[in-house]
This record gives sequence, C-alpha cells and structure tokens, in this order.
Amino acid sequence: MQNERDLPPSGGQTTREETDLSKQWYQDLAEGIDHEIIWQADDRLHFSAVSRRAEQLLGYSVEQWRREPDFWRSHLHPEDRDQVLSTFRNASNGEDQTCNHRFIAADGRVVWLLTGVHAIVAEGKTAYHGFSVDITHLKATEDTLKQKTKDAEEANQNKSYLLSVASHEMRNVLSAIVGYADLLKNGRVSEEKRNDIYQHIYRNSTALLEFVSSILDADKTGREPLNLHAQLSEISLPQMLRQVLEDLKFLWEEKGLKTELIEDPTVPLIRSDSGKLFQIFTNVMMNAVKFTERGTITVRIRNHIEERTVSVEIQDTGIGIAEQSLPRLFEPFYQTDPSSAGQGLGLSIVKELAGLLKGTVDLKSRPGIGSTVTLCFPYEVKR
Repeated sequence: MQNERDLPPSGGQTTREETDLSKQWYQDLAEGIDHEIIWQADDRLHFSAVSRRAEQLLGYSVEQWRREPDFWRSHLHPEDRDQVLSTFRNASNGEDQTCNHRFIAADGRVVWLLTGVHAIVAEGKTAYHGFSVDITHLKATEDTLKQKTKDAEEANQNKSYLLSVASHEMRNVLSAIVGYADLLKNGRVSEEKRNDIYQHIYRNSTALLEFVSSILDADKTGREPLNLHAQLSEISLPQMLRQVLEDLKFLWEEKGLKTELIEDPTVPLIRSDSGKLFQIFTNVMMNAVKFTERGTITVRIRNHIEERTVSVEIQDTGIGIAEQSLPRLFEPFYQTDPSSAGQGLGLSIVKELAGLLKGTVDLKSRPGIGSTVTLCFPYEVKR
C-alpha cells in the first residue's frame, strides 16, 4: 500500500507544508520519467519543477526554465502562443486541457509538443502541473499522410478531367468524320468533291489516332496530354484557318450559316505547335457554329508589328453571353446553359493550350448580338 509520500496532494486548499510536499513529489516523479517533460508552474507560468528530460528534448537547462520568469511565453511559437495561453486559462476553470503546439528549441528547431494541463489551488492561488511530450515525428507522419491523401484526391480529379477532355476532343473529331461520311452516304457529290471528303476523313482520323496515342502515353500523369512539350514548326495561320473552315464546312452549311476569312497579307509565319493550334481553332469554331442559328462567322487575322504578335478573331452573330457569366467561361465544366449538349470544356481547353503556346485568349460578348474570341500568339522577327 502506498503511503502519503507516494501520492500527490488531493487538490483543494492546502497548507504550505503540503505545497512543499507536492513540489517534492512532482520533482521526484519528473526525474523518474524519461519520455516526456513533467513540470509544475505558478499562475504566472513561472516553473518551480521541471524534469531533466526538458534539457534533452529542447536544449534549455532546468535552471533556465526555473530562473527566467517569462521562459514559457517567450519560447512558444508566435502563431501558437494565444492558443496555449488559452489552454492554461481554460484549465483554471476546473477541466483538464490538452493542446498541440510548437515550441522553439535552443538550437532554433521548431518542436511540436502535446501539452496537458491540470490546475490546482494552493493557499488561494492557482498553480498548474502537467506534461509536454515531443510529437514532432507524429506531426511529420500526419503531414505526410495528409499530403498523400491530397495527392491521391488530385490524381483522381486529374483522371476525371482527362477522361472528360478526351471525350470532348474525340467527339469533336468524330463529329467531323460522321458529318463527311453522311455526305458520302447521300451520294450527291461529284467525284472531285468525293476525293476532298476522303482527305478530310483521313486527316481527322489521323488526328484522332494521335490524340488517343497521347492519352495512352500519358495514362499515369493525369492532365499530361495537354501539358506535353510543344512540337514546334513554322506555320501559316491563314492556311491553317482555311483548313479548319473547310473541315467544318458541313456543320455551318447544314445550318445555313456563312463564313468569311479576312487575311492580313503582312502576317508572318509563326513558330508553334500545329496540332495544338488546330485543336484551339477547331474548338472555338465549333462553339461559334453551335451557338449561332443565322448570320455569319467571321475570322480575321491581324499582324501587330510593334507587339510582334498575330491575333486571330473569331466573331459570330449568335445568342451571345450575359456579362456576369463571362469571367467563368474558361473554367472547366462551366456552362451558361446546363441543358445544352456538351461538358463545358471547349474554352477551358482553349485557354490551357493557348497558355502552353505562350498565347492569350480573350472573350467579348453581348446577348442577342454575338461573341468574339480573340487569340494572340507571339512570333520572332527573322534577321
């Protein structure tokens, strides 16, 4: 059976003799535990008893703990100081408290501690006793697990995004292939026109094959197909835009729309990725056709000599977009009309690809009048 020397004071009002006995008991206990810091402090957080383990864990001598009146406050991490002091105040209301916090060690290290606080009353004054355990390794493990969880969530989001992008892009190409196949099926085309259609089908089929191959090659990297290094070559934008208009001709002719290509003869060749540019212009053109029921789609190419950029404006006479919706149109999956077909990915893909090619994209629109998408790409002046 334990005697009074083996037990701490029971709490409540105590005599000075009992208080001295308490200090000695905690000091004896503190010296006998080597895996945590045991301490006792008064209501000003001036320490009267601290285990030797404190010096091993934090680098400060026991004498420093006892001698410096503001030792605890001055070495708490500034961002955690209010939380820790609040823990002590709450403990004085009669309920034991614990908190995780940072403490600045003597060598400048930031150490995570789990501190438990119990308040006692001695001769009308509040005092505290408790423990502080080094949990730095546990926090590091926790942070690692949180990061791994975050990485896994991002990977799942990226895979979902990749699937959506792949579906969107493949549908665009397949729409062109099916459209031209329907023209052949109707049989009302000349032999010359038939050969042109075969070329369109072949070109779109090849583009689809290349896109699927890029997805398979990048299966482990989420959104990688849109982030591959650009494969640069010299490109004639007027020629490329004529090809895009020709490839989508069946779409705008089917709706009775007109198209106009206005070229600037001073536009130079630009060094860029032809596949990604073709993808950009196709997405914007298909959007213009989709939301235009009558009128004209105008494509205008300009050379901005001073800025050393070439701009491509694609202007439609469609339904237009409300001003409050404009800032969100480049967000993935955002649609002004959720009931419309599609996933709302066209412009987000355009923005991402344009950025990869060091270009910019801008959209202006007025409801009932139409929209204008302006794409700008830099070029280098040959010397």
